[in-house]
Formats: sequence, C-alpha cells, structure tokens
Amino acid sequence: MKKIGITGSTGFIGQAVQKRLEKESDFVVENFDKQKHSLFDPESLESFVEGKDVIIHLAGVNRGTNQELFQTNVLGTLSLLDAVVKHAPSARIVFASTFQVYLPHSLYGLSKKFAEELLTLYGTKNKIRSTILRLANVYGPGGKPFYNSVIATFAHQIKLGETLQINGDGSQERDYVYVDDIARAFIKAALYKQEELSEIIDICSGEYTSLKKILKIIEGVSDKKINVVYNKEAVPETPWPTRDKTYSKANELLGWEPKTTLEQGLTEVMK
Repeated sequence: MKKIGITGSTGFIGQAVQKRLEKESDFVVENFDKQKHSLFDPESLESFVEGKDVIIHLAGVNRGTNQELFQTNVLGTLSLLDAVVKHAPSARIVFASTFQVYLPHSLYGLSKKFAEELLTLYGTKNKIRSTILRLANVYGPGGKPFYNSVIATFAHQIKLGETLQINGDGSQERDYVYVDDIARAFIKAALYKQEELSEIIDICSGEYTSLKKILKIIEGVSDKKINVVYNKEAVPETPWPTRDKTYSKANELLGWEPKTTLEQGLTEVMK
C-alpha cells in the first residue's frame, strides 16, 4: 500500500484528485494542510514528506505577480525537493506542469519550466525520481472563473446572463481535458513503476477546439442564449505551438486516455 502526500489538495485539480483517491484502496493519503505545513518552513515540510512513497505536487499559482509565480512555482518546488532529499530520498514526485511551457512568452509557463528543470537536476544529482505531467487546458465543475480556464469564465458569465467579450473572431483553438480525466492521470502516475529518473508526459485530448465551437456546444447542452461581442481589432494571440501533442506516451506508459467528450464535460459544467 503506497503512502501518498498531496500538495495543493484544496485547489481545482487537487479536489478532483482527492475525490478519486477516496475511491482507491491502494493508498494511504496525507494532504498538505496549509494550517500545519508551509512550502517555506523546512521543519513542517520535512515532517510532511517523511515516509512517503509518492508526493503529488499540485501546489502552485497560475495568476499573480511575476514574483508570486516564481516564489510558489519555482522556489516552492525547490524547497520540496530539498526536503525529499533529506527525509524521503526514495519518494517519487508526480508534478503538475502545463502545456504553457511550450509558449515562448508565458511567465507562468516559464516558472513551470524552471520547476521541471529543478526536478530533472535533482534526478541527476540526487537520484530523486519525478514524473512530470504537462497538462493541456483543464476544465470542469468547480473551475474558478477568470482564473482556472476560459470555460469556467464563460460558464459563469452565461449563467448570469452576461455578454461575453472575446478578443479576436473566436477561431482561436485550444486542447481541453476534463478535470476528472486529469485526476485519473495523476492516480495512474502515482501507481506507475517508473524506471527512468525523470519522465515527461503530455496529458491532453489530442484535439483542438475553437472558442466558437465551445460556445456552440454550450448552447446545445444548456439551451441558453449566448450573447457575444467579438473584438476583432484586438491583437491576435500567438498560436499555440502544441498541435502535434498527443496522449500516446500517456497511454503507453500509464495506460491513460481521455474518456470525457467536450459535450459530456460541458454538460456537467453548465449544471
């Protein structure tokens, strides 16, 4: 029976992972309680990691000042690694990264990329094993509007009857993955018998969907009239350089694939 520690268990993805873990009998789970522990308090962090087989590291921020992004995502990961080296050197870290590491101008993506580099470095230097899951755009019930995803924001505004403001013509596309499918990926990663010191795995649907299509699906599953204003004079977004990404490696190594269609997922979001 594996002993699992989870940081960020109260966040959007963390709650979904926790819900999944409650159904599993293969794990003994300890959540990183922010009332008891801090990523920047060595003593409390060391007591948290001690005795763990796997640490699912979800704690992080994707909005905030540049200092907040790097403080939590980079230095927080560094503190965790130092604690693991001292008190749980046989533990493996399953890390929540992002597709934004592929973007050239994303400070959030850069902070996650730096964290990935630290995990790889500690693998080479200290033999700390890590499984890095690069997540596409995660959506689902419980997503925080104006923070977690554009779908969470759309759903919030549509339910309130507000007019949506979209920069561009709505043709911009993203890869979307339902949060429960993401949670399954973390469970499978926790069970993974990894041989390599560091493994990077894309977790995605392999399909790109435009904002216009998202809204069309929402209209279909919710019977709500959606009012949209397109700001076609806005500076166009930098296209995402990830269209070649698939979940083939996740399927090969973890036995994972997405199960929830956009129609199914958006139906749950709009309830």
